Amino acid sequence: MDQTKLRILSAAAKLFDIHGYKGTSVRHIAEEAQVNSALISYHFHGKQGVLETLIASYFETLFRRVEELVETQRGATSYQQLAQMVHLYVSFQTEHAAITRLIQRELSVESMLAREVLTLYISRWKHGLSHVIECGIASGDFLSVSVDRVVLALGSLMNYPFLQPQMVRQVYDLEPSDEEFVLWLEASAMSYLEACLLPKDSQDYPPMNEYTKGLYNK
Repeated sequence: MDQTKLRILSAAAKLFDIHGYKGTSVRHIAEEAQVNSALISYHFHGKQGVLETLIASYFETLFRRVEELVETQRGATSYQQLAQMVHLYVSFQTEHAAITRLIQRELSVESMLAREVLTLYISRWKHGLSHVIECGIASGDFLSVSVDRVVLALGSLMNYPFLQPQMVRQVYDLEPSDEEFVLWLEASAMSYLEACLLPKDSQDYPPMNEYTKGLYNK
């Protein structure tokens, strides 16, 4: 992607995060990106095209990393695969916090774009986690649980701090972008999954592994 497109996308991501999609105009994006407004229409066919490109690029990058992770995890236990996937999702959301927040906001509104994102991307996101859990259940590594309920709760846990950063800051006096918080969030997600999926007498149960020890030491 050429530098002009990247500047437009970067400017739009920043302004959408600050002012919201509706509160940002093509003129504002052009001024922030220091380009002529006509270039936004030329490259993206308007503000809607910029938003769609941001969302598509976000998920395409995420799923490419997931595919790379899956290749490196062949032969790993179901628990190890799930832990690495949670780590990837949390790290990616932190790395792209503004776009993560933008997407979650758009999904909260009934629209054609939201339905497309849910169908094309969120379903695929859900499938990635569900597949690992289902394989773990089939192999006997995990308890038999409602996979959809576990994934729904996990998704809520991982997404909420990025959707409502002001709530996290004001009510809990925590900074969602801090490394300490990110580690805590990941540890919390793994602690939840361990409680749901692992038999209490399992030899593989890791009550103080690298993902959960931070939860108890903070």
